[in-house]
Amino acid sequence: VLILCGLIASGKSTFAEALQQHFPLFRRCNQDDLGDRRRVEQLARDTLAQGQSACIDRTNFNAAQRSYWIEIANEFPQIAIWVIVFDTPYEVCAERLRTRQNHPTITSVELGLDVLSRFSADFEQPYPNEGYHRIIRLKPEETFVTYSRSDVAAILRKVQYS
Repeated sequence: VLILCGLIASGKSTFAEALQQHFPLFRRCNQDDLGDRRRVEQLARDTLAQGQSACIDRTNFNAAQRSYWIEIANEFPQIAIWVIVFDTPYEVCAERLRTRQNHPTITSVELGLDVLSRFSADFEQPYPNEGYHRIIRLKPEETFVTYSRSDVAAILRKVQYS
């Protein structure tokens, strides 16, 4: 289970989409697409039951949010739990929201900036005692608008050896 964490517009979905495209063993589990967390939980369980890897593409802004995915992973023996924190500054996320188009749930710049403000105030960095096995933090310069297979593979290796 790969848990993505970060503010809205930090680059999580861009990475998750590229991960699924270049490494089809990973299935992107995204609340914006599915509508609510329970559907994402079901997709994650189904994915793991099929022997695939789940990439949880949500903000996962605090330990309570991340605990759902850790508990699901622990339902399956031998599942590694990795975390990637998209450590994108608030200002960069705000600028991305100003130019974002066609998002399934953020339908205006104003709404996006409001959600960013609320989530930013509540965001908690992951702590080692949460139950995951590996973690990395990606700065904006370590992320891409378009990821090649080798870009994604390099990030996965970075997590694997963290």
